[in-house]
Amino acid sequence: MRLLVVGKRGEKAHQASGHLGANLERVVREIHRPILMVPKQFTAPHNVLMAFDGSNTARKGVEMLAKSPLFEGATCHVVIVGAETAENRSQLNWALETLREAGHTAEGAIRAGEVEETLRTYKQEHSIDMLVMGAYGHSRIRHLLVGSTTTAMLRKAQLPVLILR
Repeated sequence: MRLLVVGKRGEKAHQASGHLGANLERVVREIHRPILMVPKQFTAPHNVLMAFDGSNTARKGVEMLAKSPLFEGATCHVVIVGAETAENRSQLNWALETLREAGHTAEGAIRAGEVEETLRTYKQEHSIDMLVMGAYGHSRIRHLLVGSTTTAMLRKAQLPVLILR
């Protein structure tokens, strides 16, 4: 399997709910393949936002985005949520160069702030219609103690999310 496409909620779930479907988090944690979570209505993306942290998963995600014909013609935005450091600038430049060398229009930013809020603001400013992000980079114990950025992002998403593992 190259990609699993799954709805945000089951067919019988109330679509206005702020909750994820009963099986989505379990599926995302257990399947180590890309998963495309889609809302009830899906349209092909024109502006794709990749939440990038420089991890191996995120770097593989940039390379996958660069090679995939699914993103042909879309503008790829790469955002690092963190401090403006030489390391973050180097990581961002690598991601943008990789996308541009593959023929994509690519834009990027480094922004300080809380991850979910910062990405939501960037999404609104740039009319983003698909989010690409890694998932569950921390243990289940940490998730129970402090929560999960992945779960918060998926719960609030009103656009398709490509989840990388």
